[in-house]
Amino acid sequence: MARRRSNYNAQSGGGGYGKSRAEAKVERLTWAFLVIIFAIPLILDDTPVPNGFVVLAGAVILLGSGFYQYSRRWKVSPITWIAGTLMLFLSILNFALDVNRDFTGWALIIFAAVILFGLVTGET
Repeated sequence: MARRRSNYNAQSGGGGYGKSRAEAKVERLTWAFLVIIFAIPLILDDTPVPNGFVVLAGAVILLGSGFYQYSRRWKVSPITWIAGTLMLFLSILNFALDVNRDFTGWALIIFAAVILFGLVTGET
């Protein structure tokens, strides 16, 4: 009888979930895009960037990555969905209620929490 292949990862110390190279690549690209988005206002110091741009772009990147990974039937961390939704809420709040308020600091805290959570749980 033929045995089925599983997502066995010898490094995880058991028969747990192991990421494929493609999945790990998508996650690295997600983090790279987030870092680039937070760097854009620093790079374009002379050009005004709308206050909600960084927060909205971060939400689109996180949620887009989550939907892409989910469509491929890969495991998506709940913190990705929570952080993406929270950043989307902040961007809607920014554009709808107070255009002059800058939520970039909050978005950076959320982004740091996502990375910290991933490092602690080993999901990143």
